Amino acid sequence: QGAPGCVPWGVVNTYLNDYLSTNRGMTVEGATLIILIFGVGNGAGVTFGGIGSTYLYSNYGPRYPSLFSGCAAILGCFPMWFMLNYNFNSGNGNNGIDNGEASGSLLIFILISLLAGFLSGITGPIVKSTLQNVTLPQMRGQAFALLNTFDDFGRGLGPAFVAWMIENMGGRQKAFNIGVDGWIFCGILNGMLFWTVEKDEENVRSAVESMLIQHKDCISTGGFVEEESLEEKSSLHQDWSVKDNSVSILEVSRFT
Repeated sequence: QGAPGCVPWGVVNTYLNDYLSTNRGMTVEGATLIILIFGVGNGAGVTFGGIGSTYLYSNYGPRYPSLFSGCAAILGCFPMWFMLNYNFNSGNGNNGIDNGEASGSLLIFILISLLAGFLSGITGPIVKSTLQNVTLPQMRGQAFALLNTFDDFGRGLGPAFVAWMIENMGGRQKAFNIGVDGWIFCGILNGMLFWTVEKDEENVRSAVESMLIQHKDCISTGGFVEEESLEEKSSLHQDWSVKDNSVSILEVSRFT
């Protein structure tokens, strides 16, 4: 979901300011204000996504935060399409339209930009919290490394891919409208976790509980932790003193 979800961000971060001022009839100052409002909405969306997913997780289980993030990503396409296709020339006062109507059009655009940023910010914190819950402690570093790799890949390739679409699809407006579709794929992939995330979390919980039980049994019996068990627990106690591929009960006790 990371790579396609970053293509619309390539449009927003790289092209949208210039596109609004050049192709949609806004002033440079107005276009910059729209980008600023989009960022404010995005920050609010990140906060709401974290709070909303916590509420859903606590009251309805792990399946609904993913569904929530998927729906938000898809719904975010609609205000973005409005921003890309609305002709601000019809209300900027340059074609016989008074300043009052121009101000009304700018206000509408600001609200749409705020909504687009808000919906686009919801997915991020939910993806990260879900990934943490479905990976074993010793695998989380690798999992988040992969997530960041694909996110960075999408951020880097997104503008280049959009530039290719501009050249081959007859202009920026059509290319940008297609690029926003990346949030649809992102939303679908996030929504599909609705059917798998609960079982994945149960598997992780069972594995962690099993590791803790083995750890307690080792302490209560005064025995030794064999090499295979030690490898499973090494992520929890990296500083254990290992001698002859085993750990004595006294050494284990220092970390309990």
